[in-house]
Amino acid sequence: MKTLVTQKKLAAKVFDVGTGRILFDKLRLNDIMQAITREDIRDLSKEGVIKIKPVRGVRKLKKRGKRGTGSRRQVPSTRKRDYVRRIRKMRRFLIKLKSDKKISSQEHDIIRKLAKAGQFKSKRHLEEYIGGRK
Repeated sequence: MKTLVTQKKLAAKVFDVGTGRILFDKLRLNDIMQAITREDIRDLSKEGVIKIKPVRGVRKLKKRGKRGTGSRRQVPSTRKRDYVRRIRKMRRFLIKLKSDKKISSQEHDIIRKLAKAGQFKSKRHLEEYIGGRK
């Protein structure tokens, strides 16, 4: 008896599934042997002679989507630009306080290092810190 490997491969290509998912009706094997074109395979499928097993297992689960906008980090250049703007404001403010003799030179150095380390979120935050120290 002739094997149906060719028909199985052809059916798998037509329906875009693996060969393991193709099922043939045992009673109509002669009709399946005669099928040599894609159109023949489609016709036999419509008649119910060729069936496809349903997907099972892990592949059935939906793939996870992409990360949403809330979980994305900013681009490094944007973070750096924000840091530069913030730190320059703070440094100008500290120089003004030092020249007005509101803080000493040692205090200026300490606070400047804290600002560089990211201790303060903004100039207002820096002002509150200095106000609380006195």
